[in-house]
Amino acid sequence: MMPVHYKLLNTMNIRRDTADHIISIIVKHRRALFIICAAFSLAVSLFNDALYLLGGPDAISTKEKPFVMCDRPTPLNYAIHPKMTQQVTYSGEPFVPQWPKQKKLLLLRKDDYLFGHIGNQINSLLHAYDYARDHQLELGTTFHGWVIEAIQFMGYESNDNKELRNEIRNELGITIIRNSTDLVGYDEVIQLSAKDLYFYKSPGDNWESNMNFHIGILRRIFLRYNRALGYAHHGLRAINVCRTIDDLFHGSGSSMKYTVIHSRFMEGRAQFKLNQLAKTSGLTPKGALEMSPKYIRMILKPLGMLEHPIVLFSDGELPSVEEGLLRDPVIGPKLIVLGNKTSLTGPDSALAMLSDVYIGNPASVTSGYIARSRHALGYNEDQTYMFRKEHKDNWISVCNEKCIFNPWVMSTNLV
Repeated sequence: MMPVHYKLLNTMNIRRDTADHIISIIVKHRRALFIICAAFSLAVSLFNDALYLLGGPDAISTKEKPFVMCDRPTPLNYAIHPKMTQQVTYSGEPFVPQWPKQKKLLLLRKDDYLFGHIGNQINSLLHAYDYARDHQLELGTTFHGWVIEAIQFMGYESNDNKELRNEIRNELGITIIRNSTDLVGYDEVIQLSAKDLYFYKSPGDNWESNMNFHIGILRRIFLRYNRALGYAHHGLRAINVCRTIDDLFHGSGSSMKYTVIHSRFMEGRAQFKLNQLAKTSGLTPKGALEMSPKYIRMILKPLGMLEHPIVLFSDGELPSVEEGLLRDPVIGPKLIVLGNKTSLTGPDSALAMLSDVYIGNPASVTSGYIARSRHALGYNEDQTYMFRKEHKDNWISVCNEKCIFNPWVMSTNLV
């Protein structure tokens, strides 16, 4: 009988010979094996493409995940399509910045001055999409102008301008026009300014379709929010939009519960516009204008938010707002005042957009921009307060979160 250790040695020699034989086959036929592997990889890719073409965008599964901005989880779930990166799915609904087009271009030219604040500029940009979709136009802009300025207010920092142009084209549907050569091939070029577009209103009653498109564009910009890791179009480093959150809460911003109040007087124009909005929405003007302690308490107490920080943004034109809130024994100790701000920076806007509760003034276009952005990020009407009516010693909602998108409600169009 053969000893055990001889059996083991014999087995090991057989296995070694087998391994050597396999290696020699691989070396000898490595080119053929490489071709087979490449063919298999191509077959898988073609299979996925076939699934997409035959079954549509949903044929390839995309797993959604919560959108986190400045380390703060938002209510928004999203997924970027693996084969069609310009398509993003939000809560199962796909969005692609496409529409029927002729060989005509709406060129958003560089204006001699910036029109209004960021709220005005974002409104003009969103209305540019409305105009292009209504008239089946391509949408284009110059690289150094108000459009890129508005987009990069919150997102799309970059270290490569060529790559940035491609991303804006593919993800936002806007072509960057560098020179007259880029205009060759268009049958017509229509030029409109930011001010022209701000006052544009789509014909008919298709505002909800426009609203959904606006939400898709805003979400796309927020998915690329700036962290000062790249540059803006003017060559300066982009601003970290999380800076105000980081500075206020010293690293605990991800879990901090807080409220933002946005008080605007606008040299008296807020009163006039709120009176107009009262006719179209039913709100009581003094609520959003005065921001009284009673008004704030009635909103925050049922939500359990009086125990958490309350940030006040104010243009400083109505001192009674700040004074009244500071004197209040409940609100005063929790109040953080960021006053004398006639306009908000990107970091200020991010603080407001990502707050647990936002109490704004619909007379302000910047406040409206924040409310629209919050709706895009998934915050509901129990977290965003814009249209309130005084009723039996209480403040009730008279218009849901879609009102801020409705041009027939917001028809005063005061800049």
